[in-house]
Amino acid sequence: MRFLPVPDAPLATPPTRSTRAVLAWLLRRAAAPFAVACAASIVANVIQAIVPAFLGAALDSGIEYGLTPRIWALALGLLALFCVYAVGDTMLSYFSTLVRLRISFDIDRLVGRQVTTTGAALDRQTSSGEVSSIVASDSDSIGTFFQRAVPVIGAAVSFAVVAVLMLRTSPLLGTIVIIGMPLTAWIVTLVIKPLQSRQSRQREAQSEVTTITTDTVAGLRILRGIGGEEVFADRYRQASQELRRRGVQVAGTQSILMSLQVLLPGLFVAAIVWAAARLAIEEEITAGELITFYGYTAYLSWPLMVFSSSVQEYTRAVVGVRRLRRLLETAPTAGTTAERQHLERDMRSAEPVTGQIHDTASGARFAPGLMTAIVAPNPDISAALATRLGRFDDGASPVTLDGVDLREMGLARARASIVVAGAEAQLFTGTLRQALSGRDAPDPVPVGPAELAAAEARRAGVADVDQQVRPQPRQADGDNRLLAALEAADANDILTSLHAGLAGMITEKGRSLSGGQRQRVALARALLTEAPALVLISPTSALDSHTEARVAQRIRSARAGRTTVVATESPLVLAVCDEVVLLGEDGRERARATHREMLSRARAGDESALAYRRIVARATGSEDAPDGNDAGGADAAPAAASEPIRGVDR
Repeated sequence: MRFLPVPDAPLATPPTRSTRAVLAWLLRRAAAPFAVACAASIVANVIQAIVPAFLGAALDSGIEYGLTPRIWALALGLLALFCVYAVGDTMLSYFSTLVRLRISFDIDRLVGRQVTTTGAALDRQTSSGEVSSIVASDSDSIGTFFQRAVPVIGAAVSFAVVAVLMLRTSPLLGTIVIIGMPLTAWIVTLVIKPLQSRQSRQREAQSEVTTITTDTVAGLRILRGIGGEEVFADRYRQASQELRRRGVQVAGTQSILMSLQVLLPGLFVAAIVWAAARLAIEEEITAGELITFYGYTAYLSWPLMVFSSSVQEYTRAVVGVRRLRRLLETAPTAGTTAERQHLERDMRSAEPVTGQIHDTASGARFAPGLMTAIVAPNPDISAALATRLGRFDDGASPVTLDGVDLREMGLARARASIVVAGAEAQLFTGTLRQALSGRDAPDPVPVGPAELAAAEARRAGVADVDQQVRPQPRQADGDNRLLAALEAADANDILTSLHAGLAGMITEKGRSLSGGQRQRVALARALLTEAPALVLISPTSALDSHTEARVAQRIRSARAGRTTVVATESPLVLAVCDEVVLLGEDGRERARATHREMLSRARAGDESALAYRRIVARATGSEDAPDGNDAGGADAAPAAASEPIRGVDR
């Protein structure tokens, strides 16, 4: 039997048809430690339950016969039982804790897998606060419920043993126990439904507060810039007060439940002791049997306490499982969940497709091997077309590649053939090497001064630089590819600004880099894919005009002979493209020509070309659009620039 979870083991998809189905699936995942824990619980609880029988027998024997071998035998029997109890209770504690950790770990893995496989569709169907709540609290609540369920099983078996023993000694007292205990438990369950409902509303309020907090922290710099701190502070204040109110309601219901946990067992013990004392006075039971019945009754308050506690954990677990079910039912907008689970692995083995790309919604066609620009009156229109080309929404208008609908290709093959990258790099804490490679790449050898000097020399155009500056290359071949991509993105300044080069650390969200540096990291990462078709959304919007001109030329050189589509309004980028596609307000193709031809047509009075010139002029902030040789004007397409990296959307 395997007790510990294996992090790399395949994780099946649980049934989400009901809360019980999910709980049953989680229990099956931890069946082995749960079974051992239940066996230990039964042993420990039964031993606790029968101790009063030994004490009562010893008392009757001592009163009647004094200190006899029978009493010694009973004492040794108790000692042996306590030794077994110690082992059983230790195993109970260990394996029940293991059950909780195993189930919590599986839930965290499910959430992580669902978040990565759902991709961009996740934030449209659920909030970040809800996802955070599942990982932060719900997974532990569900695991704790299963941990508390183990003593419940032991308590139920011990209750049955006590009931049989009491029936054999006194049918009256046994009947009282058999009827009274379930009745007491049923009264406790009356509190479950209102408690569960109030806890559910409290969790929703908690998710709202978490979401507001996350949004505020993420946009703190922007909020300060526009003076929106007070608006968000007021939203947080209202949400936190609502959470407080819900918490008071939950606490009130819990206090009633805790009162019942104390009151009902106390009344039950008093009733049993009173009935047993009457029987002892009438000499229907002995003094030892009276002590035994009192011990039984005192012990029976423990199963009731365990049951009441498990009721509270059950209500929390149900709320958590309902939230987990909603997350697991979130469907990706492109591809199936099954194929997205292994998308990265399948992309490495997929055979890319080359050929003409045709977007049926706009009518635009993109010829293989050319660098084509998309220009639209609204940057969102061109960004939407660029996003469609990467098959990010199967419900959108179809896009064909070499005459084949992308939706009919496997998702891995479609993504291996067309890579879409936005202007913003989604960066995590790690090294520059890891940020570029997109995976947990090792950093065995830092890039030293020789490598940095070589990069600077290449940037300056020094010939035969490898022989002059770096006779003994120290990087792996993979690092050479990264350096080449950084050079193509004109990002060598990032390399030199980090103390350890490729092994230099980047902070969360790339905050240690400027906006232009983050944008060039995104571009370098996109170029590293070497995709047959690469779609770039405003790749130079955060760059100054001189850097923008260099980057545009280097993109063209790096992508020579391969299909490249660029959604941009920058004349410096448009000037190096083989052709420009102008979209209308309706998103349909309106005109197609080179940048220079468009400007020539505008001077001749062509209506579409005039619209094109107005768009480019707006981007440069001037009345007349530059012809592409002018270094003036930086691209400013804020809507498109906010698009996330979409090259390998998980």
